[in-house]
Amino acid sequence: MSDSTNILSGIRVIDCGTYIAAPAAAVVMSDFGAEVIKIERP
Repeated sequence: MSDSTNILSGIRVIDCGTYIAAPAAAVVMSDFGAEVIKIERP
């Protein structure tokens, strides 16, 4: 991806969702340059 598509560069997102919508949204945000931190249950 080029720099113009990294509109979320410098943004951190915490993903603690377990159903389809939350992980899918995290993937989209990651594609736009966000740093996604996934938190899972132990």
